[in-house]
This record gives sequence, C-alpha cells and structure tokens, in this order.
Amino acid sequence: MILTQAQIPYDVAAREWKHGGFRDSYAWHKRIWEAFPGQPEAERSFLTRVDDTGHGFRLLIQSPEPPTRPDWCPSNNWHSKTIPDSFFQHRQYRFSLLANPTKKLVVRDANGVKKKNGKRIALGKREDLIAWIERKGAQHGFSIDMTSLKTVPRPRQQFLKQGKSGTHTATEFTGLLQVTNPTAFLNAAQSGIGSAKAFGFGMLCLVPITND
Repeated sequence: MILTQAQIPYDVAAREWKHGGFRDSYAWHKRIWEAFPGQPEAERSFLTRVDDTGHGFRLLIQSPEPPTRPDWCPSNNWHSKTIPDSFFQHRQYRFSLLANPTKKLVVRDANGVKKKNGKRIALGKREDLIAWIERKGAQHGFSIDMTSLKTVPRPRQQFLKQGKSGTHTATEFTGLLQVTNPTAFLNAAQSGIGSAKAFGFGMLCLVPITND
C-alpha cells in the first residue's frame, strides 16, 4: 500500500473550479480522481481523508499504486511512501477514523413490499455512535478500549452533485483498538469502514503500540 500526503494551501482550495479550486466535498472527490488518470470511477481502489490543519488542508490518500500528482498541488507539497506489510501486523494501535455513521431505515412501497435500497439517516447521539463503532469493530476484526474512545463531531459536509444537493454528517472516532481477527482487520484497513468512502470517509489512521 502507498500512503500519500498532500498539503493544499487555502488560496489553492479557494480558486474557481476552472482554475483547479475545491468548492465542496464532491469537488474534492472529483479533484482527487485526477491523481488516478485512466482509472474508471467504478473501480475506485483508494481511500482519502481531508483535515483542516489551521494552515491549509492536509489530504491523505491510501492506494495500492502510487497516485500521480495533479497540477493543482505544488510539487514540494506532495509526498508518497510505501506502507510495509509489517505495519498491519501489530496487535494494538492508536486510531483515528473520520466516519459518516448512519443507519438504514426500511422503506416499503405502496403494497408493503420492502424496497431494495432503504433510506440512510445520520447518527448523532453518543450512545448510537458508540454502538456503531463497536458493531463495526466486531465486523472488521478489532475491539475498542472504551475508556479511551472519544467521539468528536466534525462540520457537516454539504455538496452539489449533478445539480442535486446533499449532506454528510461527520464524526471523528479516536482511541485505542486491539486486533481480534488479523485478516478482517487488514481488509478494513485497506478497504475502509462505513459509508461515503468516495467523499473522504472510512480511512483508518493508525499508530502501532509496541513494547519497545
């Protein structure tokens, strides 16, 4: 896996779209695709995360292959490195996960038949967020040290896609985790957790805890 970090100055992000700017989270999604020329969107194989550092935006990209630096990112602000396989073989990590926690409601048609695609609603109460991350951990091969867990609300992300407006509700989860199923955990680290991954959610940022 390749981890790329890009620093995007505020003045670059504030440019008009035709000059390489970023007007909303969907624009970030489209701009980042420029780092993977020739790859169909249906075959997206990378995860991203964007944080406002107070000095600009930090973009993280985790991908199987090195991305190509787009023209909108200054050359000295773009750095890639290989993540060794051993990085994902520890038992404990400090983690940060920027997620879009939701639950799907059952929607039925006029005849009472359950529709294939239900309606997703955002989770906001702390008890619901805790239940969500515990459930995701069980699904993806890790458990959370609940005494360390913090749930930090992040600004809502509004966007315009094909003329329709949308909103993602963001929560950052931080704390300590222990790997319970290495295979499932590795898949989660590579593929992401939760919904809206194309919009910068779901990437596990990890720091191994060692006894050294």
